[in-house]
Amino acid sequence: MNRPGPATRVGVSLRVAPLGDIRGNLATLLGESLPALLGMFYPPFIVKKANVAVTELIQNVIENIVDPTSELLLELAVDGDVLDVQVRNKATPGQYEAVRARVDELAQTDDPKRLFGQTLRARRADQLKGGLGLLRLVSENRFRLAVRYEQEHLTVHAAFALRGNT
Repeated sequence: MNRPGPATRVGVSLRVAPLGDIRGNLATLLGESLPALLGMFYPPFIVKKANVAVTELIQNVIENIVDPTSELLLELAVDGDVLDVQVRNKATPGQYEAVRARVDELAQTDDPKRLFGQTLRARRADQLKGGLGLLRLVSENRFRLAVRYEQEHLTVHAAFALRGNT
C-alpha cells in the first residue's frame, strides 16, 4: 500500500458556539479525534504534535471563557512544510495582553527548556496549577507562537516546521 507522505495537505476547521453549551472535555475529545484523521496521512510524530497543540490551545480557551454565548474557531492545516494550528475566541484586552506578554517572553528566551523547569518549580512552590500550555508548546514541542487581537477576538497561532523534522 502506498502511504501518502508529508506532501499530503490536510485542513480542518471547527466552529463551536455557544461556548457555554460545552459539556465534557472538548480539548481532550479534539486532541484524540483529530490524530485519528491525521494518522491516515502523516507519521506519528506529526500526529503527536497536532494532538498537543490542539489540546493545549483549546484547553486555554475553555479555562478562560469571557462570554458563554461566544464561539471558538479551530483551524488546523498540515502541508509539506508546516503544521499550523490556530484557535480564535472572544477575549478581553487584558487577556490578550497577558497572552501576548507570555508569547513575547517565550520568543525571547534562549533556553525554553530551562524556562519550563524554572516555571514548573515556581508554580509547584506556590501550589499553582495549569499555566504551562504555551510554554510546553515551545519548550517540549518546538512550536513557534504568534498572537493577535482583532475586534474583541484573540487568535493564538502555533506553527511547527516539518522540513528537517521528518
